[in-house]
Amino acid sequence: MLNDPKNDPKSWEAYFKDILRRFYGPSNMKDIPDSYGGDFGIECYSFSGHVFQCYLPEQISDKEKLTKLQKDKIRKDIQKFTVKNVKKFAQLFEGMQISRWILATPEYYDSDMAMYCSEKSGKVRKLGLSYVSPDFQILLQTESDYRTEVRALQRDSYQLLLNFSHVEEDMAADWISQNLSFLKKIDLKLPKIVDPDKIDQMKSFLVQKYLGYQNLLDHLRVEWPDIHVTINALINNRRSYLEARFLTDCSKQPGAVIQAEIQQLKDDISSEIPTLKKTDLELIKYGVIADWLIRCPLDF
Repeated sequence: MLNDPKNDPKSWEAYFKDILRRFYGPSNMKDIPDSYGGDFGIECYSFSGHVFQCYLPEQISDKEKLTKLQKDKIRKDIQKFTVKNVKKFAQLFEGMQISRWILATPEYYDSDMAMYCSEKSGKVRKLGLSYVSPDFQILLQTESDYRTEVRALQRDSYQLLLNFSHVEEDMAADWISQNLSFLKKIDLKLPKIVDPDKIDQMKSFLVQKYLGYQNLLDHLRVEWPDIHVTINALINNRRSYLEARFLTDCSKQPGAVIQAEIQQLKDDISSEIPTLKKTDLELIKYGVIADWLIRCPLDF
């Protein structure tokens, strides 16, 4: 399993090619390995006439620098596509016409690139190359153009990147002050599992994780409903075991019981959803602990 596909150019290329294989189908895609004539200017193409060049800029935070880098990349690779490698492309695309040349990149600013791509596309069409379609266009695409394929890949093969609001310590403190009655159960339980001098610190920590955990669940409910259902089922199953152990097994300390059940929950989730980030899994772990301490009516 790969981690963040935006870590390096080769990871980005492999990731986007996986997206395209899902979109077009493996039998409708042709890879162009680096060994094919050296720097060929494209990395793959579809038999429907779309060629792709994958590009991961060194930085994407500065709008002007990003746009300049992308324009330079398009200029250089279109030069290869229309001048430097004409004979090779004429042979490679014999009987085909390419209607789209696509730069696959993580992010771009459409308003700055649209005119540039349109102008470049017109110049390419005027060259009258045998493998260029009369409706040829240069485009930029990101993973957001293939949402279905990306969701499937993240679910099955790549690290699941969840975009939800995290909770800072001061936000947790404000929430505690506004929800004192809601936190009565945790106030009763914490002294039995935490040293007295650490109760306030642990309470703040758990509430912070609890709120972040709720945000994560809300995000999953909307964007990844199948994963939300799976995680909820695993949590509810483990919570029932936890409550049953406190009713039937008095031989172990509460902290040890909670730790054992939460470790089992982590193992269960990792087995069912191996692409979940470790940080998100840790948030779920502490969120479940906090949720149980806050809501469960059982005392120990």
